[in-house]
Amino acid sequence: MKTTRLLAAGLLSGIILLSCKKTPAETSTGLPADFNTRSDAAKVDYVMKHASPDSVARFVINATLGKLNNVRIDSLALAATHAYSHYNDSSLIVYSVAFDEYSAALPLPDKMKIYVAAGKSVPQQLGYQLGLEYVSQIRENRKTVGRVKEEMEEFRRACADDTVTYNRFVKGFQTALKVDHGQDLPEEIYSTFAQ
Repeated sequence: MKTTRLLAAGLLSGIILLSCKKTPAETSTGLPADFNTRSDAAKVDYVMKHASPDSVARFVINATLGKLNNVRIDSLALAATHAYSHYNDSSLIVYSVAFDEYSAALPLPDKMKIYVAAGKSVPQQLGYQLGLEYVSQIRENRKTVGRVKEEMEEFRRACADDTVTYNRFVKGFQTALKVDHGQDLPEEIYSTFAQ
């Protein structure tokens, strides 16, 4: 969670620093005063002109999640499509890789929101998909049993009344662990969660 906030603050700071001089038409953040009244495509277009493609990817995700103060993207599909359609080959690759990597590294509740906003998963499969992918996050971030329990509890709370998605997540997670068993995760992870 701290990492996401730091990245969001860093991105907003980067936008501010890249905006050379503050004019009367800009806010104290360096963004145009009318920034939040612009369409999602216009917001992305502005950031594309003032930041690198990887920063734009993080901006789109964080603004969709509401993690940037007073900056919001309402339609992830429109914002992402605008960037995809306006970048050239090398910038498009940087943007696309950054978008996928940043999305994949999000905490489970945020990852679920991004998948839903992007229409990336069929609702009935969302929980399974998140569960299957979670094993990679555990491996890449060397998560402990305690940390996994904390994150599963955070995700259960984020699911609130949607116990079906949470139960599907658990089933997908258990399935992935059973298939993965004997690889490079600590045995304690398998024995605790693959039941």
